[in-house]
Amino acid sequence: MPLPLPTLDRLTYDELVSEARSSLPALAPAWTDYNAHDPGITLLELVAWLAEGASYRLDNIPDESIRAFLRLTGVVPRAAQVAETLLLMRPIAAALSLPSGVRVQTQDGRVQFQSSAELFVSDANLAAVVSGAGNDYQDVTLKNKPSSAVYLPFGETPQLGDALYLGFDRALAPVGSVVSVGVWTGHELEDLATRTQLDVEQNAIADEALRLCAGLLTDQVNWLQHYAARTVWEYYASSNQWQPLKNVVDHTRALTLSGTVRFTAPGDQTRGGVPSAAQSGNYFIRCRLARGAYDCPPRIAYVALNVVTARHAVDQPPEISRSSGRAGQTFELAQKPIAPGSTGITVALNGVADGEWHTALAWDGVGPHERIYLTTPDTGVVTFGDGRIGRVPAAGAEIKVNYQVGGGTRGNVAAGSLIQTTNTQPVTVQQPFAACGGTAAETLNQAKARAVREFATPTRAVTLDDFETLALATPGVLVARAHAIPDYHPAMPCIPVSGSTSVVVLPPCPEQRPEPSAALLTRVQRYLERRRLLTSEVHVIAPHYTKVAIRARLRARADVDLRALGRLARAALEQFFHPLHGGPDGHGWPIGRAVYRSEVLALLNDLDGVSHVEDMTWHVDGLAASRCGNITLCRHGLVASGIHEITINEGSGCHE
Repeated sequence: MPLPLPTLDRLTYDELVSEARSSLPALAPAWTDYNAHDPGITLLELVAWLAEGASYRLDNIPDESIRAFLRLTGVVPRAAQVAETLLLMRPIAAALSLPSGVRVQTQDGRVQFQSSAELFVSDANLAAVVSGAGNDYQDVTLKNKPSSAVYLPFGETPQLGDALYLGFDRALAPVGSVVSVGVWTGHELEDLATRTQLDVEQNAIADEALRLCAGLLTDQVNWLQHYAARTVWEYYASSNQWQPLKNVVDHTRALTLSGTVRFTAPGDQTRGGVPSAAQSGNYFIRCRLARGAYDCPPRIAYVALNVVTARHAVDQPPEISRSSGRAGQTFELAQKPIAPGSTGITVALNGVADGEWHTALAWDGVGPHERIYLTTPDTGVVTFGDGRIGRVPAAGAEIKVNYQVGGGTRGNVAAGSLIQTTNTQPVTVQQPFAACGGTAAETLNQAKARAVREFATPTRAVTLDDFETLALATPGVLVARAHAIPDYHPAMPCIPVSGSTSVVVLPPCPEQRPEPSAALLTRVQRYLERRRLLTSEVHVIAPHYTKVAIRARLRARADVDLRALGRLARAALEQFFHPLHGGPDGHGWPIGRAVYRSEVLALLNDLDGVSHVEDMTWHVDGLAASRCGNITLCRHGLVASGIHEITINEGSGCHE
């Protein structure tokens, strides 16, 4: 909770004069004339008047000053953002090509989107979707539909060679046509946030390369690619072999993000490719895992043909005006709101262009000769400078404005809202999932609140909490837990190494014994390397698992289901030792924490239906351990639950 700001403007003019007069006897005893005609009193009144004005301004900081302070912290109020979605087109009659910029709208016509790329609308139908894992082919055609349910395109444990097969009832398109396949994960908003984070990281690395010289930078990794898995798109050719598709542009990040996959249609596609009599009559393409691996198997909700990205930003006809040559002239555009960043203005006098003009959301820091104009998206007003702040277009100059309409939360329409084109194209439009990403312009108060939040979010790895927070925030990487260990080097676990911090990370899968891949560790390492202190070193490592198996003999209470109690005891132990959900607090077994015999005894003794624990032993990594001691783990160690043997005794009988 932020601290309340004090009120600085507390005294009025009369109070300031009265306070000054009351201090005269102590400060100037020889001063006896306090009447208004005295020159000293006049000076006091003048100072009081100046002080009142100064204190008033202290409590009324102008927006320009606040924005200037925010810029010093790296925070600039954000403009409105444009929503986007993936649209599915189907031809009404024959296949056709659509240019970029096709408009689609809601039924009432109040919200319009515009396609961002050319699209060949194929008349082929997606007849089969098959998940191929090893020699096992699962027909998931019925699961492939716009819903919240997902399926595994490569199975539960993707291996090299596993593939997602898409079968069509006819050849996709004439040779050379650009075909587009859309993939939805069912988490479009999260995917958009992930893509934004990846863009930010990639741009930051590119900026460093420009600033520091590219030859000095070693981190030239493309963060927009999947950190471990590499997929290839192929088609079944007339040679009865799988051939790579050409000119593939994959925006799905190896089927982990919603997006499109665009490629050039082959000329020798033929039927077959999947060893199934039911699918042999289809023309197949496939996405195959060619290199690397997934820490968590990808999950998708829907795949479709003829998919294009559309944005809530629609082109408008250019508008032309004449400059009056006056300071601060304004022009109101015919349509509004203006899509942020979409305006482009050319100023020409007698056919000669007056340089390049750029847009801004405020006049902050603009000089008198800079070619800057102000846009107010909500009202559609374009404002030019007054010669003191911003350049004034010459009198009689032609001002041509190109712009788009859209942006804001209005574009976040629900699934199925965009259903028709505005220019009667012979296609039907489907919007399988909701549009997302549209936000309103950030107010100054919201920018200040964001600055406070960003100050509280670490950007440099200084403390152990910083290392853990940054590791969890690595973009495009699934990290479920992170634990930083001070003065610890994995190559020298028994020797304290000052300045060395090891970070243990766990992915969220597999569920029972998650172990990060080498690629995941490398990606988190690269992210932390750019944020560590110069005099420190960081190592991102996997946990070391110690398998613990409990053998216990329990005395049950009367009238207790012995089999159910045995299952309950084993489940309780597995839950207690779980690396993600176990431990004393239920947030995962604490990394490096010993297993205490007393805690396990208390856990079993507290089970509903248990009278007491008669005996308990344990095996560590398959070997019998001490009956009385505890199990000590290394500093980056975790517990892996073994096969627990529980014996239940009741009266004179027993049951295992």
